Amino acid sequence: MKSRVLIIEDEERMRHLLTLVLSEEGYEVQAAEDGVKGMLLWRDMEPHAVLTDLKMARADGMEVLDFRNRRYQNVPLIILTAFGTIQSAVTAMKQGAYDYLTKPIDNMEVVRVVARAIADTRKEVGVSRGVQGEAKMVGSSQVMHKLYEDIKLIGSTKMSVLITGESGTGKELIAQSIHAHSPRAAKPFIRVNCAAIPHDLLESELFGHVRGAFTGAVGNREGAFVEADKGTIFLDEIGDLPLDLQPKILHAVEDKLVSPVGSSKSRLVDVKIIAATNRNLDQMVHNRQFRSDLYHRLNMYPLRVPPLRQRGADLDELVDYFVALFCREQNKPPLVLADGVLQLLQSYHWPGNVRELKNVLERVVLVCRHGEITEDLLPEKIRSEYIVPQSRSNDYLDLSSQERNLILAALEQSGWNQSKAARKLGITRNTLRYRMKKYAINRTM
Repeated sequence: MKSRVLIIEDEERMRHLLTLVLSEEGYEVQAAEDGVKGMLLWRDMEPHAVLTDLKMARADGMEVLDFRNRRYQNVPLIILTAFGTIQSAVTAMKQGAYDYLTKPIDNMEVVRVVARAIADTRKEVGVSRGVQGEAKMVGSSQVMHKLYEDIKLIGSTKMSVLITGESGTGKELIAQSIHAHSPRAAKPFIRVNCAAIPHDLLESELFGHVRGAFTGAVGNREGAFVEADKGTIFLDEIGDLPLDLQPKILHAVEDKLVSPVGSSKSRLVDVKIIAATNRNLDQMVHNRQFRSDLYHRLNMYPLRVPPLRQRGADLDELVDYFVALFCREQNKPPLVLADGVLQLLQSYHWPGNVRELKNVLERVVLVCRHGEITEDLLPEKIRSEYIVPQSRSNDYLDLSSQERNLILAALEQSGWNQSKAARKLGITRNTLRYRMKKYAINRTM
């Protein structure tokens, strides 16, 4: 079967040239002259790769990228850009674009990039099936163990789930993990960000529309609920859902019936509904900003994701995980933390939670020139927040000494077998290793 490539380009000559070049290489190619038509065509042809111009009058390349990120994350998107907008193309890559090509386009370079994008994506899809969310969840604290148990329990049911927690705590990752632990794991997982989609388009995004329903509706379109049929729909930022759409969402949640915009016909769908928000829905219900009946239907099984500051030793494991991840991504040898760096990271309050930690460590790994991450590489806000311990009074309880003694006892009882000692302490071996390094614990002491 031929691989399918979609080209979205408003310049007719360029559109024709790219179609010709890729068709001669054996690809099945379709083309659209703007982003709106391109997104509609995308749904019909299900391409294996997409090339889109960055600057277009009707829905530019960034809007097409956002559409891809919300619906088709496994489809590589390649940006076509003029020299003067390369910075925008780089920004697009940070937001999920596979690569970018500068105009005038080199024909052979187009062929190479498209072939590599399709090949790479097929490898990734093969790995990402199954419990892909669980593989990225890091932490062995008590609150995380409880969360893992809840995920496995709720995954086996049809109950709606409401995930709450501060921004950056990983609510989407939790939703993906619930889906991965469900009988629906091989079916679609569709995410809709209720805060990111303009109000006028959100109803169509959720429920679809029929041709002529509104200006620009040039054909019939299925919405997210239908696309998620037999799978899971994740309604992110549900607290930002407009009041006038909430009755229709309630109908879909209660009766599993959805009606496209402009149609009087309903369609039955079988979807597991997961919603998430960082807002206080109880207060919003009290203030009549959110429907009480919808809230209770969504909140059949509540899950609260703890902020990073409440996850104890998980930060050590997350640091280890992200540093190793970014070393691989940036083709760098393994890096170690200099003395004092972990202590600084532990003392910071992390208002942006795991997302903030991830962003900080990605930058730190990038700028690290040697094999050791030193304090000066950390942002000033982290270094300046560290509080030097005050002098100790007679009734001071030295928690560090108590922890050190506990680790020593577990190691001695386990014959200095780190895996056994970690199990005794209820932590992972990585966390134990960090603690041993922090307290200078070794067998020769």
